[in-house]
Amino acid sequence: MNLIKDNIVIRNAEADDAQQLCAWWNDGKVMAHAGYYNGLGLTADEVCKGLISDDDETQRHNIIELNGKPIGEMNYRNEGGGAVEIGIKICDFSEQNRGLGTKLLTMFIDALFTYCGYEKIILDTNMKNERARHVYEKKLGFKPARTREALWAEQLGGLQTFIDYELTKKDWVSQQTEAVKYIHLRLERPADYRAVEEITREAFWEFWEADRKVCDEHLLVHKLRNAVGFVPELDFVAETDGKLVGHIIYSKSKIMNESGKEHEALIFGPLTVLPEYQSKGVGKALMLHSFRIARRLGFRAVIIFGHPDYYPRVGFRRAAEFDITTDDGKNFDAFMALPLYDGALDGISGRYYIDPVYSQLTQEEALEFDKRFPYKEPYISTPIDVLLNRLEPAARKEIENLDKKTIECFNTMSERSIRALPGITESDIETIRAVIKELGHKWGER
Repeated sequence: MNLIKDNIVIRNAEADDAQQLCAWWNDGKVMAHAGYYNGLGLTADEVCKGLISDDDETQRHNIIELNGKPIGEMNYRNEGGGAVEIGIKICDFSEQNRGLGTKLLTMFIDALFTYCGYEKIILDTNMKNERARHVYEKKLGFKPARTREALWAEQLGGLQTFIDYELTKKDWVSQQTEAVKYIHLRLERPADYRAVEEITREAFWEFWEADRKVCDEHLLVHKLRNAVGFVPELDFVAETDGKLVGHIIYSKSKIMNESGKEHEALIFGPLTVLPEYQSKGVGKALMLHSFRIARRLGFRAVIIFGHPDYYPRVGFRRAAEFDITTDDGKNFDAFMALPLYDGALDGISGRYYIDPVYSQLTQEEALEFDKRFPYKEPYISTPIDVLLNRLEPAARKEIENLDKKTIECFNTMSERSIRALPGITESDIETIRAVIKELGHKWGER
C-alpha cells in the first residue's frame, strides 16, 4: 500500500527499512505501550526476513513518512472472511499527540475498504490507553467488540487487559460526510489496461504539437507494455476518489559514449493525469514513488523529453549539464536528466538512445487504433498569430524568428530560453503566460 496526502506518506516497508524497524522494535520506550519495556530483541536480519515474506494479500508492514522522514509504522494482516487487522505506532515522540494518528488511520482505513476490498477492520488496544480508545471510538467510529481481561503478562510481570474493536465498511461509509482525500499508488494490472489507455487519450487529446493529426500517446502506452525495454516493476497507476486518475510507464534506455561503451538508464512516458486531477500532486506522487523504486532496483538515472519548466521541480536538469545529447547529437531545454543518487552520472557522457517504439508510431496506425475508442472531435491547434497580435513589436519579431506555426510549440520551450531572446521583456513573458493560460494550459516557471 502506498498512500500520499500532502507531506504524509504511508508506503510499503522494504528490506532497506529493516534497520529502522529493528531500532524501533528494540526500543523499550517505543514499545512500552504494548508491554515490551525491554523491546523485542530482534536482529535486523530477522526483521528483513519478515519483510521479504510480506505480500499484499496476506500481510504488509508499512512505513510512515512525514516530510520525507520515517516517523513510524503501520501494518495490516488478512484475517479471512473479508476482515483485516491493523496496527499503528508513531515512533518519533516529537510527532505524537498532534492529531497525526487520526489522519493516518483515516487514510489507511479508507484505502483498505476502498481499494483492497475488505469489509471489516479490527484492532485492539490496552485498556489503559485512553487516548487511543478515544480516537478509535469517537473519531473513527470503531465499536468495542469484547474485553480480554488479564490477557497476558508483559515483560515486567503485570497482567494486561485489552479491548478489541471492529469497524465495518458499511458503518465507515455511512459516517463520512465528505470524501477522504489522498492518492493511492499501486502497480498496473492487466485489468487496468483499457482504463489507462482511456485516461491517457483524455489527458493528451489536446496535444501540444503542430505536426500530428491525432493523439497517439494511448497507442504508445499500448505498445510499450510489449516493448523489449519495458520495466513492469515501474508501471504504476494512481487512484483517488475511488477511481483511476493517473499512470506512469518506464522502459530501459542507454547512454553510449564515443568509444561505444553503454550505460543503462531509464525513460518514462507518457506520464498521465486526467485533466480534472492535474495540479493536485498526482503526477509528482507517481514520479517520486517510481524514482525511489527505480533507485532500489539499481538504476542510475532517468532521462526524458518533457516540459522544460515542469520537470525541474522534481529535480530534473538539462541533459547538456551532464554532457549528454540526443541520438543525433542535439540538445535543448526539453531534454532533461535526473541522477537517482549522488554521482550517478559522474564520468558518463555521450548520446542517448531510447526504445525504437517511441519513434516507430505512425499517424495511420494511431488513427486506426483510435477507432477502438469513442469518437472525439479532433483538437485544432492554435495559430501563433493569436499570440503575435498581443506582443510588442520587438517581441513579436523575436517569436516570428522562431518559425513556429502554433502556440502549442511553446510546450517544448522553457521560460529561460524565451527570456534569453534579445527583444523579450518581463511584460512579454507575462503576455505569453496569459495567452497560454487562456487556452487552458500552463507555461513558464511559476
